[in-house]
Order: sequence, then C-alpha cells, then structure tokens
Amino acid sequence: MIKFFVLDLDGCLTYPFQAPDWQPITAIRELQLRSADENEIPALSLCTGRPQPYAEAVAQWLGIRHTFIFESGGGFYHPVENKLTWSPYFTSEIARKSGDIREWFTRDVLPKFPGMMMEFTKQTDVGVVHNNIDEIRKVHEIASNKIGDEYPEFEVHSTDISVNIIVKACNKASGLQYFAETHGVSADEMAYIGDTSGDIKALEWVGAPFAPSNGIVEVKQRAEVMNGEATIGVLEAYEAIIASNKKEWKSSQLSS
Repeated sequence: MIKFFVLDLDGCLTYPFQAPDWQPITAIRELQLRSADENEIPALSLCTGRPQPYAEAVAQWLGIRHTFIFESGGGFYHPVENKLTWSPYFTSEIARKSGDIREWFTRDVLPKFPGMMMEFTKQTDVGVVHNNIDEIRKVHEIASNKIGDEYPEFEVHSTDISVNIIVKACNKASGLQYFAETHGVSADEMAYIGDTSGDIKALEWVGAPFAPSNGIVEVKQRAEVMNGEATIGVLEAYEAIIASNKKEWKSSQLSS
C-alpha cells in the first residue's frame, strides 16, 4: 500500500506566475484531510526546489501535517513541531562553495538578464527565476558550463521559469530517503509526481512514480503518465493511488 504521496510544486500542483486552479486543488485537499481517518488514502507531502516560505504556504492550503522537503532536498520543515532541519550533506565547506557560486551569479550573470531575480531566502542552493523561458535557457547553459568545470559537487537543473544550482547529495531522492526514514516507511510505500529534470532521481527512487502530461520526455520515460496537465494530473494520480490501495486492501482481506 502507498502510505505517502509526495508532490512537486511548479508544473505539478501549480503553474508559476499563474493563479492556482482551485477546483482540483480543493479536491486534492479534501482527500488529504480524509487521509487522517481512511487508511486507503495516502497522506500528502511536498518535495520542491522552492524555498521554505512558499512551500509552507502551499502545505497550509492542503492541510499537510507531515514533514515536507524544500530546496530540492536541502531542507526539511516539520509543521507540527514548527522545526527546520538541514541536510547533513550541506557542510561548512559546501556552504562556502555555494556562497562563491551565489557571488559569481550575482556579479557576472544577473546584470546581463534584466528582470531575473535571485531566490533570496534560499540557504542550500542558488536559484533564480524569470518569466521568459528563452532567458532561462541561456542562463541554464551559462550555469552548466561554470558548474561543470569548477564545482563537481554541484549540479544544475531548470524549469520553464527557474535555474537551480544544487548540491548533488542534496537532491530530491536523498530528501525522500530522509522522509522515509523519519516516517518509518519504505520506498515501495511512497509515490511521487514530478515533471522536470530535478525530479528524475526522486521518480526512480519511489515505488510509484507519476508524471503529469506536461512532464518532459525524460520524466515520462520513468513514470506513469497522467492524462491531465499539472494540478489535474496530480488529482488523477491521487485517485489512481487510492483505487490501487483499496484493491490491495480488499485482496488482503479476502486472502486472510
């Protein structure tokens, strides 16, 4: 049985720079709230490259009370205890190198791309956002060349609106592993939905990987693909998991 369904945000639960699609989000929230009393409905959590304040706001929309993962596996927030935990892989030496990357980005890259902004509240990765995908692609190439040559401990990912330079060891798969350990579940008891390159390792790690129809090809090759885009795809995946859980529970009852 799947006990936890973990959601990516951008391109899955929400679209950046757009108002949320509240109808499917409301349906997702209602199922999440029912998970407290109905074993066949897995509880929700989040695993996102976004910073903690944004992820916390979305978690509140959905009534999420379990640990969620932010900064692509760099940080963990525990809503009930109101406590932050940081990845043990984000050492003082890695923090120094991350600071050097941030300084380079601020000094040499941002001035060339008006309208691009740093994600200022981030601690464990260097992220920038822009609403022009062509500019994002240019910055992704610049960052990839820089990081590949000089910072082997880091890797670069992008979405339609962001570029993220993360610590390789602080990826979404390592974040999900930490989540599983702290919640006493296995990979086979977890589902995940994602849409971009930063989600691939997480999708490969969980027992039940999903992708919305807007996911990139590399993601779709590793996941069960939903018919709907973004939020509608998330709801479809949630309903599919619940149906599978109910079928598995019924089968176990008949065999016992």
